[in-house]
Amino acid sequence: MGLVKRLCLRPGPGSPAWYGDTRMLILVVEDEASIRDNVGRILRLEGFEVLEAENGRVGLDLARAHRPDLVLSDVMMPVMDGHQLLEALRADPLTTALPFIFLSARTERTDRRKGMNLGADDYIGKPFSRDELLEAVWARIKRTQALGLSVPSGAALAAGERATTAANTGIKGYQTLKKLGSGGMSEVFLARREHDGLEVALKILDTRKHNDTSFLHRFIQEYALMEQVNHPNVARIFDHGFTDEQAFISMEYFSHGDIRQRMASGLSPLESMAVVLQVAWALSQIHALGIVHRDVKPDNLMLRANGSIALIDFGVAKHSQQQLEQTQHGEIVGSPHYMSPEQAAGKPVSAASDIYCLGVILYEMITRRRPFAAETLEVLLYKHIHEAPPPLETKFAEFQGLIDLALHKDPQRRFTSGQAIADYIIGGWPDVMRVLKAQTSK
Repeated sequence: MGLVKRLCLRPGPGSPAWYGDTRMLILVVEDEASIRDNVGRILRLEGFEVLEAENGRVGLDLARAHRPDLVLSDVMMPVMDGHQLLEALRADPLTTALPFIFLSARTERTDRRKGMNLGADDYIGKPFSRDELLEAVWARIKRTQALGLSVPSGAALAAGERATTAANTGIKGYQTLKKLGSGGMSEVFLARREHDGLEVALKILDTRKHNDTSFLHRFIQEYALMEQVNHPNVARIFDHGFTDEQAFISMEYFSHGDIRQRMASGLSPLESMAVVLQVAWALSQIHALGIVHRDVKPDNLMLRANGSIALIDFGVAKHSQQQLEQTQHGEIVGSPHYMSPEQAAGKPVSAASDIYCLGVILYEMITRRRPFAAETLEVLLYKHIHEAPPPLETKFAEFQGLIDLALHKDPQRRFTSGQAIADYIIGGWPDVMRVLKAQTSK
C-alpha cells in the first residue's frame, strides 16, 4: 500500500492532544524499534508531540531536558531498565511528578507491584491494541488534570517560552499578549489592536527563518484567498502587512475555542447538523469563488460568543485558477482522519473533497467516533480510499442517507455543493433551523 511520500499534518490548538494552546508531549522509551515506532505513529496521529528513546538512560536525559506530560516506558531495556528510569525520575524534584505508564510483557503480580511501589501510574500489557494504548493515555492525562495540575510540566516550559517570544513580535499597531500556537511556517499570537483595543489573532511569518520563497508565497496566498470571502461563517480578516523581517495577517480571534471542545461535551444529532449546516453555507460561498479549503476539520471550526460557527485556516487552500496539482507530486495535504479518498491518494482535489471532510465531521459528531481508525498512517489512508465507513447504529438510521452521499468514494457522486448539503438537511429535518436559532442567540 505504498501510498505516502510526504504528509502535511495540521493538528492545532483545541484538538484533544493540546493543553490550552500547547501541544502535549509524550516520551516513549522502548528498546524494540518496531514497537517504539508504532507507538509513536499512533500518538502522532492523535496530535501529540512525541519524543523517542531506545533505553532508560537516553529517556532520562530527554525527560530532564523536556519534562514531558507523560512517559511511556518498557521495563526490560539495556543500559538502564524501566524500573531504574522510574526510580531516577521520582528522585529528581524536576521530574518527580511526571505521569508514568509501563509498557511491558511482564504482567505478573510481583512485577506490577514493584512498578507501582516505585511510583508507576499504570501498566499496559504487551501485546496491546491502539485502543488500549489510547484509553490508558487519555485516562492518565485526564486524571492529572483532575488532580489540579492546571498546567502540565511540559506545557509550563512552553508557556515560559511564549512569554519571551510574545514580547518580541514587533508588529506596529499591535500589543502582543500571548502565543496561541505555531505551524509549519508561521506562529499565531493573541494581540490587542492599539487604536481600538480589539483582540485579534495575529499570524506572523518570520522571513528570516524561511529562505524558501514558497513559504512567503503561501502566506500571501492565504490572505489573498481569505480577503475574497465575506461570509458570516468564515473568519473575518482585518489587515495584513510586512516589516523588514516579517509578514503578518490580522484576523478574528475566537475566545470560545473550536467545535472539537464542544463535541467533547456531546452534541445531539440535530445540534450536529446545525453545525454542519453553517459549515456547508461557508463552503458554498468559498467554492463559488473557486476556492478549495483542503483542511476542513473540527479544529478549524471556531465558536463565536453568539454560538455561530466560523471556518478558519486557509493556509493550504487553493484557487481553481491555480493548478491544484502544483503541490509536490505525491505530497498529501490535510489531516489524516478527515481526508478525502483523493487527498489520501495524492490526487488532485476539488470542492467535493471538502464535502467529504465535512461528512467525516458529521459522522464523528453523531456517533462520537471517527469512521476510520488505524494503528498506522498508511492503513488509515488505505481505509479512506477503499473501505466503506461502518453503518450508523439503528438509532441514527435516519441520517444514513446523508452520510452516504457525503462520504461516497467517488467525488462525482457526493453532494454537488455545500448548498446541496444545506438544502438536504433543511428539507429532511426542518427542526434544525430552530436548533440553529437557539444556538446562535446565546
